Amino acid sequence: MAIYLRLDDMAHPLSKLFGKRLRARRQALKMSQAMLHEQTGVTASYISFIENGKANPTLDVMAQLADAIGCPVSEMLAAEA
Repeated sequence: MAIYLRLDDMAHPLSKLFGKRLRARRQALKMSQAMLHEQTGVTASYISFIENGKANPTLDVMAQLADAIGCPVSEMLAAEA
């Protein structure tokens, strides 16, 4: 019997939280994924995967994205109150 994993089951909860906050902050800044790509070199498609909770970005990628939107990684990963 084959076992299949859905993509949304593969991302770590902290990666999902980061993606949710990345999208909210990017949209608040009226920044497109393409604009974020231009600033960071991270492809727009990968940014989309991160924002949709379907990827586990490295700490380096998280730092690049967080820096581009003016928010520390620690704030992006802080527990929700």
